[in-house]
Amino acid sequence: MPTINEHFLHKILVSERSRRYIFWAFILSVVAVILIWAIQPINLWLNQRDELSTKQQELEEIQMSNIALEERVEALQTPEQVELIARQNFGLIRKGEEAYAVLPPAPEPLRIPSSWPFTELADALGG
Repeated sequence: MPTINEHFLHKILVSERSRRYIFWAFILSVVAVILIWAIQPINLWLNQRDELSTKQQELEEIQMSNIALEERVEALQTPEQVELIARQNFGLIRKGEEAYAVLPPAPEPLRIPSSWPFTELADALGG
């Protein structure tokens, strides 16, 4: 039969062991909470990094487009180009020149089947 000292010593060992378990459980829970809080900023950082990469590509494309447009603007500043655009788009001519307009061909006549109910429609249209 255990003595009082052994019984008391056993309780001290059990309570010390349970205190260690509680301590490590507390440490693990604190670490888990810190990790959970850290996941959101890490995800945000990764998303922002991807978005930044996409936006940088878009910026490069826009800059290339701007360069091409600036070159086009410079090319359009020449008198030859101004005259060419005026002739093509606005039908302008120089003094002494004659302008001719070529109309597109007339559309083919509408062909309506000769069977009923189209016969009444053809009569109404004059065909």
